[in-house]
Amino acid sequence: MTAPPSKTDSLAFTCLLGLMATLPGFGTDMALPALADTAASLAVPVHSAGLTISSYMISFGLAPLLFGPLSDRYGRKPMVTLGTIIFIMASVGCAMAPSLPVLIACRVIQGIGAAAMTLAIAIARDAFDDTVVRQKLSNIVMAIYVSPIAAPMAGAALLDLAGWRAIYASLAALGIVLLVGQRFGPDYDLKPRSATRLSLMALVGDYRRVLSHPVCRAYLLAAAASFGVVAAYATGSALFLVQVAGLSSTQYGIIFGLTALAGMAGAFLDGRLNARGVPSHYSLSIGFAIQALGSSILLAMTLLSWTPTTVVILLFVAVTFSGGIGAPGLMQGALQQLPEMAGTVSAATNCLIMVSGSLTSALTAVLFDGRTALSMAGVMEFCSLLALLFFAMALGRTRRQAVMPS
Repeated sequence: MTAPPSKTDSLAFTCLLGLMATLPGFGTDMALPALADTAASLAVPVHSAGLTISSYMISFGLAPLLFGPLSDRYGRKPMVTLGTIIFIMASVGCAMAPSLPVLIACRVIQGIGAAAMTLAIAIARDAFDDTVVRQKLSNIVMAIYVSPIAAPMAGAALLDLAGWRAIYASLAALGIVLLVGQRFGPDYDLKPRSATRLSLMALVGDYRRVLSHPVCRAYLLAAAASFGVVAAYATGSALFLVQVAGLSSTQYGIIFGLTALAGMAGAFLDGRLNARGVPSHYSLSIGFAIQALGSSILLAMTLLSWTPTTVVILLFVAVTFSGGIGAPGLMQGALQQLPEMAGTVSAATNCLIMVSGSLTSALTAVLFDGRTALSMAGVMEFCSLLALLFFAMALGRTRRQAVMPS
């Protein structure tokens, strides 16, 4: 007799993981269309209202460093439940904030709650074996790409209907849906937990172990460098297409949505390849090759002062496609090195890609000359070559381990 299917194989569990993965992005992208209205309502400059985005991103980037090790010791579900409750309460606080300082404080707390959602990666690693986990990670990556497409449109619609406070109220509602899903959904705490208590020294020791593992470290650095390419594109494309190419903000929004669809397509293709038994290093090789080639072509075009908008957009599509097809394999490659520390590994991944994204985005903006795509193309080229190098290191070390006598 065949064993009955696990509840973690259900559509409900897939949707639960998808909502976890999507919620942090909605916390950022839904608020973007409302910055001007928020500033006007609270009687502050627009650039000051922009702090509501950066404050959220900072706490979201750092808080997983605590949630990850805690989930390895005490379970994923308690940490995700705690993070969801924090997210809901902070979202309500944002919706009722009487001043900008209060709103920023609530956004910091909201980012801390959202940080627990990064455990979706570790949960997938716990729930599925190596033969299918990459396909499940592909679904998570596709869910992450939903927010830059749907969230700004949803935020703009809510802004027109009920004002900026309705955006934060809707985020609280999404958190409640996730909380209900966890209450009545399948139990995903399937792995035995560590008996050691969490202390500062234990926390440092966990991350030292992750970063000292040569293969895991190489995959983490490859993921960070690859995300740097995407972050440089996200910042540079807005500057180039609007200020240099003369596109309207609406046109740029459509193009950005199309490139996000390309990322989803890449993740979907990787999931299909996994289902057919194609190893992850093939998808990663394709992804990094496209990423490096697309960045090199863009840099060469820029140096030659030939940057037709249509060709540049096609290169953007290729680059985001490469990010989508490579992300699941990078996650799997890092997680499978230390499966008993999946929460810590996923936290380290999130922190590194957030730092990389912040640095490359800032560098692209600071070096922008107002006339060309040189800063964007240069940063993308550097990061893509770095990602290719780290991937080659990970692959080489994995193969050496495979041929070493046991």
